[in-house]
Amino acid sequence: MQRVVAGLLAVLGPLLVLGGSYRVVDQWEDAEDANATRNAGRILNSRVIDRGVVAAMELLLEQRQPEVLIIGPSYANTDVRPDLLATRLQVPRDKVLLLSVPNSVGAHWYAVLKHRVFANGHRPKLVVVVSGLQSMLLTTPLTESSFVNLRVHLGDSVDPEIDARVKQTASMRMAHLREQRGKVRATLFDVLRFAPASRLFGGRGGGPMTAGETRGALEQVFDDANVDMSLHMASMPIVEANRVGERAYTAEMLPSPDDSFLAVITDLVAEHGGRTVWVRPPMSPHVPAHLDDVVLPGVQERTMAMLGERGGDFVDMRGLPMTADMFKNEDHMNEEGSRRFSEALARTLQELDALEPKARPGLLPPLQATVSVDGLGTEEQLASGLVLPGTTVRWSLGEGWSPLRGTFALGLAASQPAGEGRPTWTVAGQELTAVAATPSGEGLGYRADERLQRPDEPFDVVLQVPEGGVPLKLEGLALGRRKGRSFLVGDAVDLDGHTAELFGVHRLEGGILEDHTVRPTYAKAPVKVPGHDRPVLDLPSPTLAAFETERWAFLSDEALIGETNFGSRCSPLRITDDGHPLPDANVPCLDVKRHGEGRSCHTTDRIFFSAVDGTDPATNGRSYRLVLDDERLCDGAVWLYPKDRFEVAWPADRLEGFRSGARYLTVGARYLNQRPAQITVRLEVDGEVRVEESLDGRELKKGPRTWVLDPPLAPSVRDVRLTVDNEAHVFYLVDEAVLSERPPAPR
Repeated sequence: MQRVVAGLLAVLGPLLVLGGSYRVVDQWEDAEDANATRNAGRILNSRVIDRGVVAAMELLLEQRQPEVLIIGPSYANTDVRPDLLATRLQVPRDKVLLLSVPNSVGAHWYAVLKHRVFANGHRPKLVVVVSGLQSMLLTTPLTESSFVNLRVHLGDSVDPEIDARVKQTASMRMAHLREQRGKVRATLFDVLRFAPASRLFGGRGGGPMTAGETRGALEQVFDDANVDMSLHMASMPIVEANRVGERAYTAEMLPSPDDSFLAVITDLVAEHGGRTVWVRPPMSPHVPAHLDDVVLPGVQERTMAMLGERGGDFVDMRGLPMTADMFKNEDHMNEEGSRRFSEALARTLQELDALEPKARPGLLPPLQATVSVDGLGTEEQLASGLVLPGTTVRWSLGEGWSPLRGTFALGLAASQPAGEGRPTWTVAGQELTAVAATPSGEGLGYRADERLQRPDEPFDVVLQVPEGGVPLKLEGLALGRRKGRSFLVGDAVDLDGHTAELFGVHRLEGGILEDHTVRPTYAKAPVKVPGHDRPVLDLPSPTLAAFETERWAFLSDEALIGETNFGSRCSPLRITDDGHPLPDANVPCLDVKRHGEGRSCHTTDRIFFSAVDGTDPATNGRSYRLVLDDERLCDGAVWLYPKDRFEVAWPADRLEGFRSGARYLTVGARYLNQRPAQITVRLEVDGEVRVEESLDGRELKKGPRTWVLDPPLAPSVRDVRLTVDNEAHVFYLVDEAVLSERPPAPR
C-alpha cells in the first residue's frame, strides 16, 4: 500500500506542481496588466472614461457625425493628428474623429464599426485603420483586458463573424504562456532590484520605501544623463539577446489575410457607403528585429490584392524617412513624428481621392455617350479634335453617374490659337469655373480637373466655341478620375500627356510610399555663414550651449515646418565640432536638453546644441562653428543657398514617355526672403539652350513659373539639363521642376 501511495505521489506530485505553476503563470498579472484589467472597457484615446467606452463613443459619434473615422490600437492615437488631417483634407475639424482602443485587433474594430458606428446610423465617408500589419491580421485578443474590451462592445450580441474568427488556437495559447512567463520573470527581477533599496533607505513617511518611491529613486539614479552611453550601447546586444522571444507570437502564428477581419471590415464599410484605407505606419529605426512588424513573405501582397478586389486600399508607409527622435519608444511616435506622419498620410489620402467613392469600373459596363454637333462644325472635324467657332458639341449620357464609377469630375486638355472667343464647358447643368489657360506657342493651352456634383439622372456635357473667335483643338475629355475615368475624346495620354518630375516626387507604387527625388549637383561648397565663428553661449545646463541667430529666424525649424511636404524641421544651419558636423540636427529642443549626444535645434533666435560626448561645449576646449548643410535636401525639395548654383539632368527613363514632346517647363520654389533678388533658370537640351531667363525671386512667392517650349522637345531627346543660378544673398527651397506635354493643371 505504501508503495502504491508513494508511486501515486511520485506521479501526482510533479503534476500538481506543474499544474499549479501553469495556473500561476497563466493568470499572473504584473502592475501594468492589473491596471489594464481594472480599466478594461474604460480607455478611449488613452483616457480613462468612467462611464465606459461604449457611452463615450456613442456620444462622440452623435455629436460629431464624422466624415472621416480613424480607428486602431495605440498607434492610431500616438501617430495621427486628426486636426492636421482635417486641415489638409479640407474637412471641418469636428468631422474627423479618432477612436483608439489599446491593444485592439481586427475583432475590436469590426465590433466598433458594426455596433457603435453603423448600428447607430452613422455613415462616415472614410474609415482609416492605422495599425501594424500583425495587428491587422490578428483575430483573437491576446490579453484578458483585451478580451474584456471586445465583450464590452459585443454585449449580449451573438455575431457569426466573431464566432467564426475569434479562436484561441494551441499555438497562440503557447504564445500567451511565453508572454506570461516573461512577466513573471520581470516581476521577480523587480523584487530583487527594489528590495535592497527599500530595506536600506527610508520612505517619505518614515517607514520603508514604497514600491513607487523605490521605482522613482532608481529611475533618477539610472537616468540617461547619469549613464555612460558608450558602455550602455556596447551592452545593448547582450540585453537584446536576452529579450528574444519577448513578442507573444511569431509571424508563422498569424492568421492569413483571408482568415482575418481585413475583408470583413472593408466589405462592412462599403455596404454602408464608405471607403476603407488600411495604413501600416513606420516604426523607429532602432526597433529591435523581434519587435518589428514582421510578417511572412507574400502576406502584404496578398493583403493588397484582396483589398483591391473589394474597393479597399492598403498603404505601407514604412518607407517614410523618420529618425529615432520622432518616437517615444520603438513603435509609438512623439509629437514631432506624428506631425510628419500625418502630413504624409494626408497627401497619400489626397492622392487616393479617399473621400470619394473608389472607382470599380469592372462592375459596370462602359459609359456610353451620344455625340451631336450643332452650328458650323461637323462630326468629322470633331473626330480629328477640331471645333470651329460658332459650334456647340453635346455629349448626351443615357444614365446618371453611379458611385461605383468613383469621383464625378471633368478633365479636359485643349489648345487654341491666339484670338477672341474663349470656349465654355457645362456638365450636368454646372459650368466649369476652374479652367486654367496657359500660354501655348501662339495661343493658349487649357487644362481642368474639376470635381462636380454627381448627377443621378441622364445628363449632358456641352462645349461651346463662340462665333467670331478662333478654332479649338480638343485633345482629351474625360469624366471621372483615375481608374474610374470614361473618355469622351482621346485617351489617358491625350488628356494628361506625359510629365517628367525631378523634386518632391513621392509616389504610391504597389501600395508602398517611395521617394523618387533626383539629387542635383552643386557648383561649389556652401558659402560661409556670416559670423560663423561667433562666440558660444554658456548656458546653465552643463551639457547645453547655443549660438545667437536672431537674424536667421526665417530659416528656423519653426518657420520652415509649413514650407515642406511632410512638415519637417528643415533649417539648413548646422554646427561643427572641430570641423566635424554634429550628427543629429533639426530635432525638438526638448530632445536636445534631455538626450544631448550631438543633437541640435534651431529656434527663431538661437541654435541650441550639445557635444557628442556629453561635455560642456562652452568649456571643453573644442571649436564650434556655424555652417550650412552640404546635403541641401529637405523632404524632396532642394536648397539653393546664397550665390549658389545647381545643375540636374532628367533621368532617361523619365523622358521616354513623351509622345508629342515636352511643351512646358515648370519650376517652383519657396523664396524665403523679402528683398529684390535675381535668379536665373536655364534649360539645355542636347547641348542647345532652350530657356534662359532671369527673374526677380519674389515672383516665385505667387506660385511656380511656367515656360512654353516652342517648338516642343522632340521625343528622341536624351540629355536635358536644368541649371538654376542664385545671384543674390538669399535662400530658395526649390520643390518643383517638371517637363510636361500639357499645361500645368489648376492648383
